[in-house]
Amino acid sequence: MSRVLQTDISGRPIGLIPWERAVTMIWQGKATPYLEDGTRVIHTPSIDFPMPIILRTHSYVKLRPLKNNQIIKRVLFARDNYECQYCDKPVTLSTGTVDHVKPRSRFIKEGVGSAAANTWDNVVVACVKCNTKKGNRLPYECGMYPKGGSPKKPNYVMTIWGGKVSNPIHAKYIAEWYNVDPETLIARRGNIA
Repeated sequence: MSRVLQTDISGRPIGLIPWERAVTMIWQGKATPYLEDGTRVIHTPSIDFPMPIILRTHSYVKLRPLKNNQIIKRVLFARDNYECQYCDKPVTLSTGTVDHVKPRSRFIKEGVGSAAANTWDNVVVACVKCNTKKGNRLPYECGMYPKGGSPKKPNYVMTIWGGKVSNPIHAKYIAEWYNVDPETLIARRGNIA
């Protein structure tokens, strides 16, 4: 059916969970519905109740930050708005590529190692055509510069939620909580891995 937005006791969004898990948490007294869908009803042998949309747990949850330079493809694509950073062409996780602004081979030549190329400030989303055209060159060598300027590490909200939310009610709640644009949270069709 659908997923339910789970929040901790403070109301802070902490995850999307299957509706079955949400119902179990309510039944066990570990959470209460914060917002319900009055048009969809869950039927049990002893009780009927509305489908939860947002669920508030009865405890505080400590969130772990993203490791320093751990590149997550879904977050990278959300950060770059699922668009090629060279030609603005829309891409998906399956049709887009990850381009290293400074090619990995340049790091190897400098004796640093290719792992140093995999940082948030050196990767952008590119369509296959642009990535092939840019090849093993630096932006100034081919006249191809990322449209947003120098890439940056995404903020915490983008890391956790970017491009992952399909329900507009969830997106609105998360956006209001973190004071961000809800469009940056919305998953585009075919983009969820």
